[in-house]
Amino acid sequence: MELCIDTSTRYASVGISEDGRIAAELSWRSERNHSVELAPALRRIMEHAGVGMEDLTAVFVALGPGGFSALRVGLSVAKSLAMARDLPLVGVNTLDVEAAPFRGLGIPLSAVIGAGRSKVYLATYDEQISPEGHYRVVERERLEETSLEGTIVCGEEAGAVRDLVGARVSVSDTPPPTRSASALAGLAYGRLRAGSTDDPDLLQPIYMHSAQFEKAKLARGRRKK
Repeated sequence: MELCIDTSTRYASVGISEDGRIAAELSWRSERNHSVELAPALRRIMEHAGVGMEDLTAVFVALGPGGFSALRVGLSVAKSLAMARDLPLVGVNTLDVEAAPFRGLGIPLSAVIGAGRSKVYLATYDEQISPEGHYRVVERERLEETSLEGTIVCGEEAGAVRDLVGARVSVSDTPPPTRSASALAGLAYGRLRAGSTDDPDLLQPIYMHSAQFEKAKLARGRRKK
């Protein structure tokens, strides 16, 4: 059984999966209270699934981009559990989690998450199934200049993109929370099966500096095999 943790934004989620298939999940809106709310949420979901710590075989966690403090809460708990119980740890880019339900449609896709009042995190994906995209931090006022025409836009800030770009894009109307523990579980388990895990001592959250996306790519090359 795998434990899934996502505290990337104000919409948080936890879940229990088995071989990447979700068995139980819980999502909620947190207003800067992740540190208080995460532990009770984990206890609740594990009790609901009838799972104890001794049943866990891996820990999956969303790495961001997202809020500074929020990400640290989730990642700290995930790393602590993985190290304490010597469990495999797999981190997944939060934009990939946003995009996962829409992949495989055969058309380009964009996922967006807020990065403060003036910017958004943006990931664009081609028609292929590979979960990783091209990641950027974009000023909201410059979204109209980005190459979004003909794409489906999803994620927490999809509505804002529609307001700024208009009819040039198709926008998912999924109400928040737009991410799910099931999407995180599916992506992370695929990497676990491929032998691609993360070192708890090295894994770091992704914040709003675009240079971190490049660092994240380099970090993937140092994952334990």
